[in-house]
Amino acid sequence: MGVVGALLFVLALLVSIVLHEAGHMWCARWSGGKVTEFFVGFGPRLWSFTRGETEYGVKAIPAGGYVKIVGMTDLDEIEPGDEDRALKNKPARKRLLTLSAGSLMHFLIALFIFAFVPMAWGTQQSTTSVGTIATCMVPSGTNAGATTGCTGAEKSPAAAAGLVVGDKITEVNGKKVTDATSLVDALHALPGGEPATITFTDTSGKTRTATVTPVSSNSVTETNGSTGKGSLIGISLGSATVHQNPIAAVKTSGDEFWTSIKDTFTGLASIPASIPKLFTSTVDHTQRSTSSPVGVVGMAEVSGTLYQQGGFGSVLLLVAEVNVFIGVFNLLPILPLDGGHIAILLYEEARKRICRLLRRPDPGRVDLNKMMPVAYGFLLFFVCLTVLLVAADVTNPIRLG
Repeated sequence: MGVVGALLFVLALLVSIVLHEAGHMWCARWSGGKVTEFFVGFGPRLWSFTRGETEYGVKAIPAGGYVKIVGMTDLDEIEPGDEDRALKNKPARKRLLTLSAGSLMHFLIALFIFAFVPMAWGTQQSTTSVGTIATCMVPSGTNAGATTGCTGAEKSPAAAAGLVVGDKITEVNGKKVTDATSLVDALHALPGGEPATITFTDTSGKTRTATVTPVSSNSVTETNGSTGKGSLIGISLGSATVHQNPIAAVKTSGDEFWTSIKDTFTGLASIPASIPKLFTSTVDHTQRSTSSPVGVVGMAEVSGTLYQQGGFGSVLLLVAEVNVFIGVFNLLPILPLDGGHIAILLYEEARKRICRLLRRPDPGRVDLNKMMPVAYGFLLFFVCLTVLLVAADVTNPIRLG
């Protein structure tokens, strides 16, 4: 089952990369440019065919794909007669669209998946039913909470009150609760050490009441993610699969997409500091943190675990998050990434307009030859990081619970 999940992830990632290149190709053609090659993979040709002016095919190394657009940069040679169709000679807005089309495709893929999964497979949402009950709890203080044994602890308020798994709580101290959020907020707001009345529907459908005496804690996690003082009764809520309608799914997609964007920037910012730890854990095989960077091998292994735990929908969500990461990463203003070319284009246009306002001659294009050391330096760093990630993923993979 894990192998199936890994293969599904690799296939989905390959499709995403092909769509990335297709985005470049479609926009280049729309801009009047000429596309001569569109290949899946690299290395020797295995199979190809020509349709129109473009050769399509498959190459031996399935590590991505590429599209060859005539005149993509000033360094590209242009055949006689193709000058008017060279991308570098097109208006700036068309060049900008073509350069950014790859990342835009990744973002569209992610948005579609984030909306499709809640409709097709549903999402796990907390309910007002009791999911688990702690047998014992520390009476009070910062460490208040469930314990593994009753030594030095007391029965949890829920266990003492006779609540059982499956009971559906409807009121807390006479106040109706309609969803998990309102229930959690009501329970956390109870005065610690003071009896409270819980109204619930038991597993047979009968309405009952119970008296609980909540335990105070200095580290209660609220529904908004913050931590502070509150009360606990020793339960966790159950969950149910909810299939969303298209309108709700679109909202979910936007929320998940924005969260993935923020997580991507957080992850990118943490990479430099994580490299020494990653190297150390790879050498001495100490336990890697689940927040440690992973490569394609690690992602494939994680997807295998996700497939076993949550099925195809969970793998698709991982694919969506990876697409967001690739889309953002590809827009970084560093050559040879698309973002580097976009940054140069925007710089050239800004400089041109300023010179026009000052009635100075157009300074022309940026000399890309001067930028090559930066591009080569970034490529070297990227290759070294990729090798390190592969080594870490193979010798000391991250284990999900």
